[in-house]
Amino acid sequence: MARSRYSKRKRSKQKQALAKSTAPLTNVNDFGGARITKSKLRTGDSVPRRVRRELSLDERKLNTLPVDGLMDLLIDAHPDVGFALWNFLRIGNTDYTINVKKLNSDGEFAQGKKIISQFIQALSMPNPERYENNRSLDNVINQLLLTTVTRGAASLEMVLGESMSGVAFFAPIDPATIEFKFENDRFIPYQDSISLDIPTFLYEALDPLIDSPNGRSPFLNAIQTVMFQLQLLNDIKAVVHNQGYPRLDIKVVEELVLKRMPPAIRQNEEKKRQYLQDKLQEIIGMYESLEPDSTFVHYDSVEMGMVGGKSGGGGAMFDVEKLMAAIDGLLAAALKTLTTILGRRSTGNTESFAKLEVKLYLKSVKAIQDVVAKLLSRAFTLLLNLHGKQGVVTFRFKEADLRSDLERAQFEQIHLLNCQFKYNMGWWTADEAAQAAVGHNAVSEPILNVVPKNKDGETPKGSTDSNPDAGGKSSETGDSSS
Repeated sequence: MARSRYSKRKRSKQKQALAKSTAPLTNVNDFGGARITKSKLRTGDSVPRRVRRELSLDERKLNTLPVDGLMDLLIDAHPDVGFALWNFLRIGNTDYTINVKKLNSDGEFAQGKKIISQFIQALSMPNPERYENNRSLDNVINQLLLTTVTRGAASLEMVLGESMSGVAFFAPIDPATIEFKFENDRFIPYQDSISLDIPTFLYEALDPLIDSPNGRSPFLNAIQTVMFQLQLLNDIKAVVHNQGYPRLDIKVVEELVLKRMPPAIRQNEEKKRQYLQDKLQEIIGMYESLEPDSTFVHYDSVEMGMVGGKSGGGGAMFDVEKLMAAIDGLLAAALKTLTTILGRRSTGNTESFAKLEVKLYLKSVKAIQDVVAKLLSRAFTLLLNLHGKQGVVTFRFKEADLRSDLERAQFEQIHLLNCQFKYNMGWWTADEAAQAAVGHNAVSEPILNVVPKNKDGETPKGSTDSNPDAGGKSSETGDSSS
């Protein structure tokens, strides 16, 4: 009995400690409650079964799926599309920095940064009472990057806790489920006829057109190329199956068969036609019943030959390799992923050219990152406002770097020397130089490299060693010791 009361008190204390660290926002459902947006999945649908069902590619499905569904399907079914997305997510999901400043001030807002740090920490805390999907900020960032690439936009809802006193978690929303309507001279987002004209819903588009809130996916124009490639591969498969391998060519000499035909049948056209057909089927049956190592024995009315394959005079009607290389180039352009990244570097490309391709690719990665960074900057700023604090939050991704450790160290050394030079020239303050060099203000005064002085205020000078035994010069002769 006493042990039971002790266990209850212990669990109660653990829950209280957890509540202090995660705020009273646990046990908030993924859907329902304070959340307005809904799931794309149907109620009761099994995710693995749905994925397996959609991965069964056929012509009917490819023609009837919506664009967003087709994009999701190609990510899992097409190797180039999946690899391009994989690279965007692995390279784009870099470390990040969060700067919090007071409103109308350049000073750092320590209290606001503490609120955001506690919120990010609370998102990663496990729920001790029930199963809960991982709501960590790293997962949210990865999902936002994914939707930016595949949908051309990123959106999320800041789900409030049951007491409406704070934010429970960030819920990424599939932008494909969002449509905008022009009402009262502004665009209003809707999801299944539900208005999302609420401050806790945020939407950020990639390269939107003028007067349009919708973004454009960088993968969108890859669909047509991928569909053409799939059709071409099916055609090549049929050609290879039919012409790529050597096959027996059996010719029945009709003139010899007619000579051996009984006279009663030869005079009847209907019986003659049936006789020839029966003979042909007999030969076909004999061939089909043969084992792979059997010998085909026949009369001279049957001639054997080979067709298809190189030995039979067959071959490709066109250069398939050149055609596939052209399609690969179209796919690389459509997926905004250069050939070096896709692992199809041409033998004629130099190392300098490959580095230039990587540099251009990192610019595309940064464009995707900027969309997510702007969205999260707005979300964290609103988070501060909901806590009654006035501040501005800037979320930034660190630059994606594919260089080696040695190259990074060399570039960092040059960068630090440049920062020091600008400070020494009086172009930057110590804090500006520190921000550019290490990302935060200076922690102390710089150490000046001053030449030391003696007590007389003069620069100390070394004395000459005059001991000949030590190899020095003699004070009398000035010559070295022999």
